[in-house]
Amino acid sequence: MNRTSDGTRVVRSSLKTAVTILENISGVVILIMMLLTFADVIGRYVFHSPIFGGTEIISALLALAIFSGLGVINARDDHIVVELFDAPFKRLLTPIVYEISIQVFSVFCMGLIAVVLFEHAWESYTQNKLTVVLEMPLYYITATIAVFAVISVLSQIAGVVLKILKLKNQSVDDGA
Repeated sequence: MNRTSDGTRVVRSSLKTAVTILENISGVVILIMMLLTFADVIGRYVFHSPIFGGTEIISALLALAIFSGLGVINARDDHIVVELFDAPFKRLLTPIVYEISIQVFSVFCMGLIAVVLFEHAWESYTQNKLTVVLEMPLYYITATIAVFAVISVLSQIAGVVLKILKLKNQSVDDGA
């Protein structure tokens, strides 16, 4: 067994573990959102007493669900793709270079999102910002979302590494 296949196995195993954890987090968050929404609607229309701060909690949970699910989507490369400007780039680049450049651009963009989220979390922390209704520290939510964004970036990087290793192995196999 060579070092490349060992490295590929480690990256693939780590990515699989991270995806499983993110899937479970996303599922639990969505379940909590569903139950909270159900209880809030029943409370609002049956007992004329909605859950205090329910909408704010659901909004925070929605952001958590989106960014925890984004790591799964990035790891699987299951994005919705809109090919507006693909034709000129596909003509200029080889398929391998095209695929890797798209992935690197995606990593760069997701990295920018993660940086902005961390800046927002830091600003929320230093200025002691609170949520509107529950007056809970806002950085709890923003920092958690930023961590999920970083996990998403790491899953994208792992995906790019796996693609490069796969392409490298294919070129070695083709040359042998």
